[in-house]
Amino acid sequence: MESVPRISVVMPVHNGEKFLAEAIESILAQTIPDFELLVINDGSTDSSAAVIERFMVQDERIRLITNPVALGFGGEKACNVAYRLARGQYIAKLDADDVAHPERLAKQLAFLESNPTIFLVGSWLTIIDTHGKTVGQRRYPTEPDVIYQQFYYQNCIGHPSIMFRNHILSDDFYTLRFAALNDYYSHFLHLTQGLRMANLPEYLVQYRVHNSNTTFSAIKRQWAVNMDIKRSFIDDFGYRPPRHHRIAMSLITFIVDHAPARWLDILLQLRSRYNW
Repeated sequence: MESVPRISVVMPVHNGEKFLAEAIESILAQTIPDFELLVINDGSTDSSAAVIERFMVQDERIRLITNPVALGFGGEKACNVAYRLARGQYIAKLDADDVAHPERLAKQLAFLESNPTIFLVGSWLTIIDTHGKTVGQRRYPTEPDVIYQQFYYQNCIGHPSIMFRNHILSDDFYTLRFAALNDYYSHFLHLTQGLRMANLPEYLVQYRVHNSNTTFSAIKRQWAVNMDIKRSFIDDFGYRPPRHHRIAMSLITFIVDHAPARWLDILLQLRSRYNW
């Protein structure tokens, strides 16, 4: 009988040939070997398929899911499919251009095993550029109550770093309500359902920022979506963020709407290093 892996790692890929091998290698190099790696080739038209197949020959823990046409929503719709197919007791995520610390899975697994009331755990992120050079860091609150209190100000969960318990949710992990940033909205929905989240105060994932993450021309549209999501927390769920968080978001919105292009350039650089 085929053994069931302890952890299912899900990696969505859409035209990710440039960094895909490094991402896969970082999972295969984990100190804990008891996992499967579900790679979703989500409509790629580059050589991503060839990269995946090369690794599949080398390691039988890799499973491939192929979508002839990309499902959209930044890979989150594809991840919903993969999460339903995941066999592990725990599910971890890593994007195809990011890099996992060798002890990431082991440390997050140990935390969830020791904290049965926690549904999901993330970690701090090291920010790297296209050359792998460190350009910043993201530190998130670690305690569940503080995460909830600060969720209007920022998404307190580093999306590429999540590990969560499988077979807890009756619906899809991501609710695809908005044009972008549905991880932010979905994390909040889980919090409102009483599912507690935490972060390990360690840099367990290298998160890569580059021009394809967010273009300058799209920053206003993406910020508008961000604010729509924040308003939904208040209007739909009665969430009450601290007053100074609302003032800070209003000020940033004013800058995005009225600042010259060079200011937006600076704002975009700050946003890539901090998780507004």
